[in-house]
Parts: sequence; structure tokens; C-alpha cells
Amino acid sequence: METELKLLLAPAHVKALIAHPLLARHASAAPRTKDQTGVYFDTPGNDLRRNDAGLRVRRTGREYIQTLKAGGGVQGGLHQRNEWESPVPGELPDLARLRELVPAGAAWAERIFAPKVAAQIRPVFATRIKRMLWDLVLADGSEVEFVLDRGVVEHGNLQDKVCEIELELKSGDPLALFDFALQLMQTIPLRIGIQSKAQRGYALYHQAAGTAPASSAVKAAPLALSKKMNVEQAFIAIVGNCVAQVYANDIADGDARDVERLHQMRIGLRRLRSAFTLFRDVIALPDELAGEFEWLSGHIGAARDWDVLAGATLAAVPAGHADAIGLDAVRSAASEQARAMHRAAVQAVASPRYTALALRLSRWMLGAQWRGTMDAEQLAALKRPLLRFARDMLRHDEKRMKKRGGKMEDDPRTRHRARIAAKKLRYDTEFFQALYKEKQSKPFLKALSQLQEQLGLANDLAVADGLLAGLQDEHPALAADIAYVRGYLAAGSASDREKIRRLWKKWKAQELPR
Repeated sequence: METELKLLLAPAHVKALIAHPLLARHASAAPRTKDQTGVYFDTPGNDLRRNDAGLRVRRTGREYIQTLKAGGGVQGGLHQRNEWESPVPGELPDLARLRELVPAGAAWAERIFAPKVAAQIRPVFATRIKRMLWDLVLADGSEVEFVLDRGVVEHGNLQDKVCEIELELKSGDPLALFDFALQLMQTIPLRIGIQSKAQRGYALYHQAAGTAPASSAVKAAPLALSKKMNVEQAFIAIVGNCVAQVYANDIADGDARDVERLHQMRIGLRRLRSAFTLFRDVIALPDELAGEFEWLSGHIGAARDWDVLAGATLAAVPAGHADAIGLDAVRSAASEQARAMHRAAVQAVASPRYTALALRLSRWMLGAQWRGTMDAEQLAALKRPLLRFARDMLRHDEKRMKKRGGKMEDDPRTRHRARIAAKKLRYDTEFFQALYKEKQSKPFLKALSQLQEQLGLANDLAVADGLLAGLQDEHPALAADIAYVRGYLAAGSASDREKIRRLWKKWKAQELPR
């Protein structure tokens, strides 16, 4: 199993990195330099990619090494993959040799080594990398291979530049990777690196073929908890699932104008907040991490609010009203502000502050550092059966939802509180859904989701009114037009409130999953 931490580096900081005192202090020898070219292989139907496998032949000097990577994944920036290597005589892979190395019984191996697949293997993209490599022995004795890669990933005429660091653990404690990276970041700005070179190459491949999706946004992966789990195991699985969604939608890595990517990053952060709240009486997030998540959520949330206003909300104003008001001018002003807030959000995610947050959270999770401050009673609570805990938490969420929903009045504040309760109940029910029968959980979640989404639309209108009020102050020439839009949106909210009442009654008729 290969375990490595990947970080991105601006070319302007390469010289400072090479001469950094930390490398000189921990290096067991002078750095080595290699020129490497790699060719990645797959079938026209991307059979290897679809089975979460990667096949590469890398040339260093006159030596050719084939590598197969499969399984594993990325958690908190830590890449963990199964890896098998062997020498080959030339530029083509030897699948028969790799098949001997892979343990028997792996279903994915049977699929990718099938004769029909092997017959279709061909090059899909390549890398040209100049590699500098240091062998480090860290303060705790952990041995780490520190790599600086500079070069390109290319497919045809398309290229993606590479300037990144990899810290691969050879022996010792994985936490040492995070500690060393955080030390390095005190003087060198770095960014968390989620995408592998292979992922970049496939992106170029699909771009050239015209099969790249309009958005690279990633929704939450399925979360399958087991009834045999205890509370601590469920906490690690649920938080890991939420963090993966946040990191996968890094808006500073890819198309910075991808609105859906920002939306999914925001959903990931909201799910993460719900998860921390769900478990806070058992495992509390450190205050310093909680404060940093508030900072990040503020940037992402503000950008999303303006995106919604400039897009869906103003699009709801019928075109016929454009004659009465300068609707296009209002949209233009809102869109300009949305772009500014989106840029600010991208800058926040691209900052070393975000990377430091990601590294600190990952270290806290990987080391189960909450245990260090717990007494015997608190440690025992971690072993509580998950099924009982889940039932208690969902009952608590349901009780709060009924209390807040029963007090919903025709004002934004009470509807907002009910929306927050509905969202919390929905996320928590989705976390635990695998523990319950689908026959019960599916209708409950469907009714709850419909109610929450309608409350969300009502909240969007309330938020839009506040944003438009600010826009009036900044654009006096548009004040009358914006006032007209605010009035139109306010008038349309009456029918929304009737929908909320109807969906509220529908949800109340459902039983909590069991």
C-alpha cells in the first residue's frame, strides 16, 4: 500500500523549497535528479478507469518500470493506493506479469485482466517530469521520500503543467507527513493536492474527445454504515465521507467558474457541520478547527447566495416585466457581484490557510486525537452501539423539527429555523439510512426532502431581498428597478407558503425510520 501526501507548489517558490533548511536538516544524502517519461494505458471504453485502476509504464534513463495502481483513495489529502511494479523490456506493459503479482480473488482484477480487455489496451496520455528526490529521516524516526515533480501531463496538443510535492511514507507514522508539511508551510505557500497525474491525464483525454462533463462537480459518495459499528467508527466513516465531498469539489482546482462545483462544496461543508453537531456530545471538534470552518463556510456561502440570486431567483421574474423595469441591468449588477464573490471564494480555497485547515483536520482524524483528552467514561461512550445512538439522535432531531415546524409563521425567521431543523434531520437520516429498511426510510426522506427544498426556496427569496437591498445602496441609478424586483419576489412568496404548509402535513404523516 502506497501512502503519500500530495501538495501543489507555485513555480515561483521552487528555488526556496530546494534550499529549505528543513530538507537539509532531515535529508540523509544529497537530492537525486531524474528525468522521467510515463505513458498511461487504458481501453477505448476506459475499462481500467471504471474499475478504479491505473496502468503506467515509466522510463527513467534506459530503465522501464510498469506500475499498476488500484483500490484505496484519498482521505484528507492522504493518497493511499495498492501498487504493483515490475521491470519491462520496453514501452509496452506486460499484463501477464502484473497478473502474477496481484493477489488472487480480487473481482476488479478479473475484469481488467480479461483477454478482451487486454487486447484493447492502448496509450491514452503521457507525462514528462523532472523529478528531484530527497530521502528524509524525520524527528520521530519516520522515513519519508520527498519528491519535487515539475513537468507536464499531455494528450495530443493538450497539456496540464505539473509543479507538485509528494511525501511518500516509507516507514513510520503517517501523522509525520502532516507534521512535516505544516512545518514547511510556515515559510512556503502550499496547496492541498487532490488530483493525481492520472486524473489530470484523463481530464485531458475526455476534453480532446469532447466527452468531458459540463461540470466536474462531485456529489457525496454512497455511505454504507454497518449495524455492528460503534459510535466512534461511524463518526470516522461519516466525517470522512463529508470531507471527501468537500475536497473533491475544490473550486480552486479546475474551472473556477464552475457554479455547480461551488454548490457541491457548500453541500459538503453543510453535511460536515451537521456531522460534527450530531456527534458533539461524544466527540467535540476543537475550537480552532471549528473557527476555521466558519471562515471557509462564510466565503463559500456568500458566493453561493449571489450565484442563486443572479441565476435562478432573477430568472423567475417573467420576461414580460423587462419592459417595466431595467431587468437586464439588475441582472448585470447582480452577476458582477456574484463573480466577485466567487473569485473571493476561490482565493480562500487556494490559500495556505485552507490547506492548513485540511492538513490539521486530517491529522486530527487520522490520529483519533480526541481520545487524548478523554476520561474512562468518555472513552466508553465511543464504544456505544451505533444503532441505539442513531435512534436517539434521530428522535431528537424529529422532536426539534416538529417543535419548530409547528411554530412556522408567515415571517422569514421562523421559516428559517424550521429549514435548519429540516436540513439537520435530512442529513442525519441520510447518514444512517443504511441501518434501516428502505421501505420506511425512502418515503420519510422523500417527504422531508420536499419540505426542506421548499423551505430552501423560501429562504432564497429572503436572502435575495437582503442582497438586493444592498445592491440598491451600491447602484442608486437602479434603485427603482431593484425595488420593483423586490416587490415582485415578495408578492410571489404567498403561494410558496401554502406549498410549505401542504408539504409540512405530508411529512408529519410519515414515521421515523426504524
